Amino acid sequence: MKEKTKKTDSGIIGAGVFGVLFIGMAIKDLVAKQNGVWIDFLIGALAFIFLIYKLRKTKDNTNERYEDERKKFVSEKSKSISFDVMFVFMLIFETLIKIGKIKMNSYSVIIVIMCGALIIQLISYLVCKSKY
Repeated sequence: MKEKTKKTDSGIIGAGVFGVLFIGMAIKDLVAKQNGVWIDFLIGALAFIFLIYKLRKTKDNTNERYEDERKKFVSEKSKSISFDVMFVFMLIFETLIKIGKIKMNSYSVIIVIMCGALIIQLISYLVCKSKY
C-alpha cells in the first residue's frame, strides 16, 4: 500500500491569499482616502471566515488534505510553464518600456506584472490539467 503525504488544501491557501489581498487593498484605499474601502474589508473578512470554516472542517479529517500524484504533477508542471512564460513576458515588457513604446510608472508596471502572473498561472494550470 502506498502511503500518501499530507498536502495543504488549495482552498485553504486560496482563502488566505484572497483575504490578505483584499484586506491589504482596503488598508491602501483607507490611507489614500478612496471609495470602496468597506467593500474590500467585507470581501477580505468573508475570505477569512471561509478560511476558518475550511480549517475547522478539515481539522480531524486528513483525507481532505491529501493530494494524489497527478495533482502534484499538474501543479508543478503548470508552475514551471507559467514561470517560463512570465519571464519572457517581463523581458518583452521591459524592452517595450526601454524603447519608449509604453510609458508607465513603477506602480503600474508592478500591477500589470502581478495581474499577468495570476492570469498566466491560471491558464497554464488549466492547460496542464486538461492535457495530463
